[in-house]
Amino acid sequence: MTTRCLKLILAGSLFTLTACAAQKEVRQVSNEVQTMNQQMNKLSQQTVKLTQQNTLNANSTSGAYLLPDSKTAAQLDSQIGTLTMTLSNVVATNNGTRATLTIRGGNSAPLPAFSGKVEWGQLQGTLENYQEVNVQTYPINVPKSVLVPSDVDIPLNLPGITPEQLGFIRVHDIVPSDPSYQPPAKSPFAG
Repeated sequence: MTTRCLKLILAGSLFTLTACAAQKEVRQVSNEVQTMNQQMNKLSQQTVKLTQQNTLNANSTSGAYLLPDSKTAAQLDSQIGTLTMTLSNVVATNNGTRATLTIRGGNSAPLPAFSGKVEWGQLQGTLENYQEVNVQTYPINVPKSVLVPSDVDIPLNLPGITPEQLGFIRVHDIVPSDPSYQPPAKSPFAG
């Protein structure tokens, strides 16, 4: 075999290897773009739900709304002080949905024993003109907290609705079990 023939074979092999490497890089970039598109769609949906949750809470005269897909806390001014609430671990069960409602006190004192109501259901329509559909109510009774900061995890069993159908959870009518309870004064340094 001549040197020229050997050079042609090596050049062809090098071209083939370069083309394979380029194809691998193109596939890798394509997979990365696809992953980024999925993440952007998820963030876009979360932004829409967050906007809906903020609008519902701004217009609410009864309690605070949590939308499962917003993945954001909501605040509620109650008879036991300002509470911050989050919803997590929303999963399907045999007969509906299970979730965890976390309520956090707004100051450095433990939460008192309290009761309240949790409602859930579906939202239909637009933000300006919506209806709550298939609403169900769940009473909650929470014992006094001894830890500071006060975080209370309340397991919720929501029968008859799948996580995909669950449009909202609203917490309202939070009242102390002891009618003489007075919430501690708000710190001037609290945000």
